[in-house]
Amino acid sequence: QVVEIYWALDGPAAALEVARARRGRWFDPELVTVLRALGTGDRLWSNLKTDHLSDAIASAEPLEKAIPADESRLDRIAHAFALVVDAKSSFTYRHSDRVAAASVSIAEQMGLPADQVVRLRRAALLHDIGKLAVPNRILDKAGKLDEEEWAVVKQHPYFTYEILARVPVFSDFAYDASCHHERLDGRGYYRGVSGEALSLHARI
Repeated sequence: QVVEIYWALDGPAAALEVARARRGRWFDPELVTVLRALGTGDRLWSNLKTDHLSDAIASAEPLEKAIPADESRLDRIAHAFALVVDAKSSFTYRHSDRVAAASVSIAEQMGLPADQVVRLRRAALLHDIGKLAVPNRILDKAGKLDEEEWAVVKQHPYFTYEILARVPVFSDFAYDASCHHERLDGRGYYRGVSGEALSLHARI
């Protein structure tokens, strides 16, 4: 992460220098040695510049390590991301788990089919994934947010949609998950749509 930031700011030499300077303090010395070996050629840096970065990453993954995304694994992935998101701020510890538990209880009480309950649980677990785009200085601010900060917070459902829509197995519920701050009267965010635009899952 640090290397990518310095590479984007000032190029390969700056990235390698910051790794060297922080060797043994921030970074494992062996990893810095490997990075410096990789960084002597252009392959690493040209891969970072390519418009087809996802293809470059996929081609580096050993085929024998491919793991099928079965239902159980998808549940574990959703839960793992929920833990990461909720750990971002002290105010949201286990929030996504609790939203999922409430959503499942409501869905079961309403008699929704089992596959819809699973879909809803995953949407609830991932509803706040867009908060990863909100700086902690805003999320953890003790006082009232100013107008600019509040505008940033109000964009997190948008980022939830953008992230989930790009993942085929989660795109089906991206819209519902991103509607978690909408209101029936249309005064919610980020879309500001009224109840007619909200599915049953989004309302739950």
